[in-house]
Amino acid sequence: MDLKTVINSPGMWLACSLMVMVVMGQSIVFLRAAFKAAPGIGVSREQCYTAMRSAAYTAIGPALGPVIILLVLIDTLGAPIAWMRLLDIGAAHTELVASTLGAQVAGVDLRSAAFDLKAFSYALWAQALNNVGWMAVTLLVTPKMGGAVSALTKKTNPRMVALLIAGASLGLFSFLLGNQLVSGKAGNITAAVASAVAFLAMGLASKNYPRLREFSLGLAMVVGIFAAQAML
Repeated sequence: MDLKTVINSPGMWLACSLMVMVVMGQSIVFLRAAFKAAPGIGVSREQCYTAMRSAAYTAIGPALGPVIILLVLIDTLGAPIAWMRLLDIGAAHTELVASTLGAQVAGVDLRSAAFDLKAFSYALWAQALNNVGWMAVTLLVTPKMGGAVSALTKKTNPRMVALLIAGASLGLFSFLLGNQLVSGKAGNITAAVASAVAFLAMGLASKNYPRLREFSLGLAMVVGIFAAQAML
């Protein structure tokens, strides 16, 4: 069978849509649970809507990069697989690397003329196995995290626990940023500096324009992207 016919076939769309429906169902369940729990922690309905808008605006910047990889995945693995994978996991570069390694196991390059149905199946298995670990850890560990934080809060100073969690988040993102900066690439450094300056500037401006705070992170990322592109 022709590879292009299979990867964009109605059957493939149907199979991939099952995972998409699961993700959408999870999103609805989590959203309803969040709205239900909000009053108990002193969060108003308006604050919930504000947080949702802020998250949507913030997602604009990170979404620009995966769009390029999405086009590559559509060209090589078909639109259904690209649609499912980027909605399922969202780490576009990881999905591309996994599919590339899977194709190499089959002895071909992902974008070569020799990429056939066998290599396609290898690429899909590589993506699936790459994601199993993350999903298993999330399934097994996440339910216990709430209890662990509650127990730690009762035994120690709650403020210290909050600072510990904030420090963990700061350390994680600092590590991710640091890996890009130590490469010494001018584009990476330019993106980091431009984003930081834009974020700080919008943080100061948000004192007079509070709604700007919702856009600040997403806009800062966009500024960094264009600044880095200008260096190329």
